[in-house]
Amino acid sequence: MKLLLIDPPFKSFTGIFGFYFPLGLAYLAGAAKKAGFDCSILDMDAAEPKTGTLDFAHEYERYGYYIEALNNPRHPTWDLLRTLVLDQKPDVIGITAMTTKFGTTMQTIRFCREVLPHVPIIVGGPHASTMPDLTMSLPEVDYVLRGEADESLPELLTVIRDGGDAGNIRGLSYRHDGEIRHNSDRAFAQNLDALALPARDALLHPENYSSEDMGVILTSRGCPFSCSYCFHMWERRVRYRSISNIIEEIVQVHEKFGTTQFSIKDDSFTVKKKHVKDLCEAIGRLPFKISWSCTTRVDLMEDELLDIMKQAGCGLVSVGIETGSDRILRETDKGITHAQIERAARMLNRHRIFWSGYFMIGLPTETEEDIRLTMDYLRKVRPYYGGLGVYNPFPGTKLFDQGVELGLLDPNPSLEHFLKTNPKDLFFKDPHRRVVAIPHERFEQLVAEAMQAFHKHNTNPFSMIRRGFARRRTYMADPALLRRDLSKAWEMIRSKFGFLTPHS
Repeated sequence: MKLLLIDPPFKSFTGIFGFYFPLGLAYLAGAAKKAGFDCSILDMDAAEPKTGTLDFAHEYERYGYYIEALNNPRHPTWDLLRTLVLDQKPDVIGITAMTTKFGTTMQTIRFCREVLPHVPIIVGGPHASTMPDLTMSLPEVDYVLRGEADESLPELLTVIRDGGDAGNIRGLSYRHDGEIRHNSDRAFAQNLDALALPARDALLHPENYSSEDMGVILTSRGCPFSCSYCFHMWERRVRYRSISNIIEEIVQVHEKFGTTQFSIKDDSFTVKKKHVKDLCEAIGRLPFKISWSCTTRVDLMEDELLDIMKQAGCGLVSVGIETGSDRILRETDKGITHAQIERAARMLNRHRIFWSGYFMIGLPTETEEDIRLTMDYLRKVRPYYGGLGVYNPFPGTKLFDQGVELGLLDPNPSLEHFLKTNPKDLFFKDPHRRVVAIPHERFEQLVAEAMQAFHKHNTNPFSMIRRGFARRRTYMADPALLRRDLSKAWEMIRSKFGFLTPHS
């Protein structure tokens, strides 16, 4: 029996360049293959060669193209989807659903049912886990897998193939006698080493991925913190892979794809310092050199640890700064202070590690003064790269509940709402009222001003040179990545000086 896993098109509709590959689907493909099922992964954003911009200053406007594509059933990407699905001849289709891109997930489901009317469709992912009833309200959906599906997917495939009682599969939602049933939740896997490694060889169109794309890995699952904007699917504890299991994956990816640049996507990589130190020692014993990046928190760093990480090839650390406002920082429930942020910035600079700081504006109670404090704080801590996002509420978070209480958010939008609404506006009752204290027109002006300030900061020649220097080992191993990055850098420089129009 053949399973086709699909990551719906998204970045390709917007003209924004997409890095990496769908790691979650690769884990599921590994689980399916381990259980004896044939499996392929169709990542629609890589069904054709990757193109697009890295300038996120006009991201909101670009989502207009996405809405147009959703509602054009003859869009070339949808025609390509139909062709590729038919070519694969799957017995079962699985589709991942994220909240931001649920509209394209809906259309992918519908077009798959259109061309293969009798093939069962399974939906999983964060959105399906958070809103299973909404997902199951799509008549084309036969099953929803909630939470981690590494174990439940093979069980469901076996039931579909051999028959049996779907009521015994934990974490499954399905139809029975015209009613939607939700089985009990499945406990999270405790032994991550027992899970199959991600099946990167299941990816269709491998020529459209770079060696770096293939280097996304997890060394753990879960996060012990309680940030008010974050959906905690894995609850507030961390499960770790063994060092040998992680090294096995690094060696496998290096041998198959020539990857020397890895991206560790743990929520907070340095929670368990001994685990980090042991991994760094193991990386140092490899017969080849790698570079890698990670994400962590400003209160989880120390000089000795950073020194060990750098010696093992860490070239980039990303941290959440969020805001320059003390009041808003407290509302994020991150449990950090600006003093800790500034201490971490000094440490990273002292160790000469390229670091990215990520900021957010537009939280429900934010004021103009708060936003200006954030712009000022960028100039104060001066990360080598500053990422800025406009707050996007997600169900299951504390800030989402606050937005509902303040009358800003609708927790129960209709299905068709996801096909007509900018992904940045999905749960807002009125997209022109995102915050309580700032009129919409003024808020838009502040967003544009902040985006421009961050873009100017990121195109500073010194920061761009430092970024290139941090990736020198990667460029030596794969010159194609150097050519790609130089092209993207030139694009950012041109846009800085006004040589590009917003939608070019």
